[in-house]
Amino acid sequence: MTEMLNEYMGLVMPYLEAWGISPCQAGVVALVVVWLVLFMLRGVGFFRFLMRWYQRIIVVCGLVALGFWLFYIGREHRIFLDNKAVDDFKPLEQVNVSINGGKVAELMPRDRDMRKVVGPEFELKAEIFDDKGEIVNTIMRRVVVGCSKDIMISLPVLAGGSEDFVMPSPR
Repeated sequence: MTEMLNEYMGLVMPYLEAWGISPCQAGVVALVVVWLVLFMLRGVGFFRFLMRWYQRIIVVCGLVALGFWLFYIGREHRIFLDNKAVDDFKPLEQVNVSINGGKVAELMPRDRDMRKVVGPEFELKAEIFDDKGEIVNTIMRRVVVGCSKDIMISLPVLAGGSEDFVMPSPR
């Protein structure tokens, strides 16, 4: 069965890519076409039976997809803000970090703080201070958490300009 499906996808994918259609869009079109065919043949008893089950399956699949989507956009994430030395990056003298414009976390060298965020992404604003207490740099980044429950953001790596500032959870 999977060999047949792989062969079919190998035949269909070049056409979908050439026409600029994603596989998801092609699946929706196929669902609508099957529904239309069953709708036109609804006068025949067997097709009426198929139509009922087809509609039930579509509704159940839609409800499951809606549940997954609501879980994805409503999940709470713990964000650990870390100001410890990592490899070649030294800890910052002082950094103030706010997530989505919320409460500011003031972190000194070797400090770690935790904030909670709802949703798959958030806006991070970090104000880096020098030893005199003046702002040296302000960094704003949009961070995508995705489906992970906890992440850790290394502030020295972020200030160093590296793109690998999101690290796995310390727990």
